[in-house]
Amino acid sequence: MEIVFSLQSSVFRLPPYLASTAWMQGKVDLKKLKTRDYTRTLIESNAPEGMVLTVPVTGGSSAVKRLKPELLEVSAHGDWTRIHLGAIEAAYGREPYFQHLFPEIAAVIEHYPQHLASLNVLLMEKMMDFIGYRDNLSEIEALRERHPERCAAIVSRLESKIDLRHSFLEPLFRLGPDAIFLLTGSGIVNGLEVYASPESASES
Repeated sequence: MEIVFSLQSSVFRLPPYLASTAWMQGKVDLKKLKTRDYTRTLIESNAPEGMVLTVPVTGGSSAVKRLKPELLEVSAHGDWTRIHLGAIEAAYGREPYFQHLFPEIAAVIEHYPQHLASLNVLLMEKMMDFIGYRDNLSEIEALRERHPERCAAIVSRLESKIDLRHSFLEPLFRLGPDAIFLLTGSGIVNGLEVYASPESASES
């Protein structure tokens, strides 16, 4: 299921909640995504399969079955914000760049907007801003074109340090700004050239 929004002059593909590195690299078949896939992410844990974090939505599983992702509203059920932030800190709290990004991610989650789509896009913006996506990707893409083998080696080395199924938070916390190399040649994040939250778009 590929969800494309057009909000005035901004167009973006709706990302899943704290999207995986594989999604960011364009390695996920968008047509196979189901509504529930937009409500959850996978992070590192002691279990080999990792830990799934799911955003509760108003109406529960019946709403997830009936509604499109952009229509889902975030529920306050179950103290999910504390659980998610605690799990993220337990998984990545000792990573070198954790304290540089976590406060901003925590602020979005703690003060989550009404709609799941807005939450997902706001978190995407925080992740992309952290690596200077708008300012740095074109320069790195140019480097990739000039030195493809060198860049491929860098990407391979970085990928060996993470699990592509996990949230893109993992390379951000672990690799810092170098995580932008993981997005080179990926179709600019699943074709996501311009993106905006519904709230910010309505203000423009």
